[in-house]
Amino acid sequence: MLVLHCHREKLPFSGTFDHFFKDLNAMQILFWMPAVLTILLILLFRHGYRQNLEYRRRNMKTHQELQSVKYRLEKINVDQQNEATKRKKTEAKLRGYLNLLDTLINTIPNPIYFKDEFGVYRGCNKAFAKRIMGISRAEIIGRRSQDLTDQIPSELAALYQLNERKMLLKGDVQSFEAEVPCSGGLRREFLFNIATINNSDGQSMGSVGVMLDLTEKNRAARDRFQKEKLQGVLETAGAVCHEMNQPLQTILGYTELSLADISPDNPAFLSLTKISKQIDRMAEITQKLQGITYYKTMDYDSKTKIIDIHRASSL
Repeated sequence: MLVLHCHREKLPFSGTFDHFFKDLNAMQILFWMPAVLTILLILLFRHGYRQNLEYRRRNMKTHQELQSVKYRLEKINVDQQNEATKRKKTEAKLRGYLNLLDTLINTIPNPIYFKDEFGVYRGCNKAFAKRIMGISRAEIIGRRSQDLTDQIPSELAALYQLNERKMLLKGDVQSFEAEVPCSGGLRREFLFNIATINNSDGQSMGSVGVMLDLTEKNRAARDRFQKEKLQGVLETAGAVCHEMNQPLQTILGYTELSLADISPDNPAFLSLTKISKQIDRMAEITQKLQGITYYKTMDYDSKTKIIDIHRASSL
């Protein structure tokens, strides 16, 4: 009875048999004991089986959830690896593009520079750094024209600012010419073409400038202009000489005949002598006109210049 009582207290269904055991004697208990034990074992087995099924169900559910989590984690890991691979490829392409762009810009012989909206240099090519500024790109980037006083005179920096303001007001390409001090102390003439750089919203992010060396072109143009003017002078001088030679020869001939017919004591002799000298001077001038080889002028008055025959002639 004590053992059964102990087991009965431990079972969740022990209360079912309390009334049954209360009125039984020893013989009846011994008779019913195998049946009761069998029932108890069946109940215990059934209870254990249900617990085992519940445990297996929960374990399977947990396993499925863990498998789902594992699958998601593996998928996230694969996605992250793919994203990292794509990002590396994109970064490699971007670096390649930037390197190509830098190579192209540095290959261009024209000086090129970039400024932000505050007028600070943010980039340039080697032609601008070496040929124009005479310093490295690292010494230029991050500074303004006003800060580079050793390379850019104040009047040139003011000219930059003036045309940059015009460019912003026009919203278009602004062009201007200026004489620029270059590395080595040389001064060369450049055509500046500057344009705004806009973002996707159309707002200005800065400007880009491209410089074209006009020194040789302008020198050739000036030489050509001088030659054209010299050609005009030569043609005019030739026409003047041609038209003046015959009258001068006639006047000179009559003057010499008159001098030969009168005596030196004659009052007209002195006048004819002066006329002869002036005719000789005019002949000398016509010879110099014919000997003009380059265009040279001199001031005639405050507003007029004339050909300097004596300095322009090789005779």
